[in-house]
Amino acid sequence: MTQTDQIRTERLILRAPITSDAAAITRYISVKDVVWNLGTAPYPYHLKDAQDWITRSSAARVAGADYPFIIDLPGDGVIGCVGIRLVGEVYELGYWLGQPWWGRGYVSEAAAGLMHWAEQTLGAQAFMAGHYVDNPASGRVLEKLGFEAVGIRDLFGKARGVKAPAKRYVRGAPPEAALEFGAHD
Repeated sequence: MTQTDQIRTERLILRAPITSDAAAITRYISVKDVVWNLGTAPYPYHLKDAQDWITRSSAARVAGADYPFIIDLPGDGVIGCVGIRLVGEVYELGYWLGQPWWGRGYVSEAAAGLMHWAEQTLGAQAFMAGHYVDNPASGRVLEKLGFEAVGIRDLFGKARGVKAPAKRYVRGAPPEAALEFGAHD
């Protein structure tokens, strides 16, 4: 996959993050209600965090280990991010969306587009995902995408600074893939 590859959905363009996205990423992810639901993003979140993430993401994409995509809404620009990364033989799905666009189906649309791309391009067949239990809206997204809940385990959240209960899901993967995830944290 090259940096210029894009996935188009009905309303969105999914594309690789670029340096000029850093300010918009910082503006939307730095809101506590957004970053609190992510596993690896710090709080507070600064421009340097976004710049470093873009650099790491580019290298991981080239290595074939991680495929992050900016969610670009024509007319609005960057509104969030969706991505997958290979963990063993299962692709972990993750996403975040800026608050101004919550409740409009953009995450479901972006994630469905990404998963279809992963199936067609990478041959992906097994996916896992999860959300902290205090974020049930994310669970509704996963259920719409055909994921099945398989249990709860405590996962560390960098912004939270502690482990918190997270509901784990699979689609086409054995339950233990999602339940063992993060076991070394």
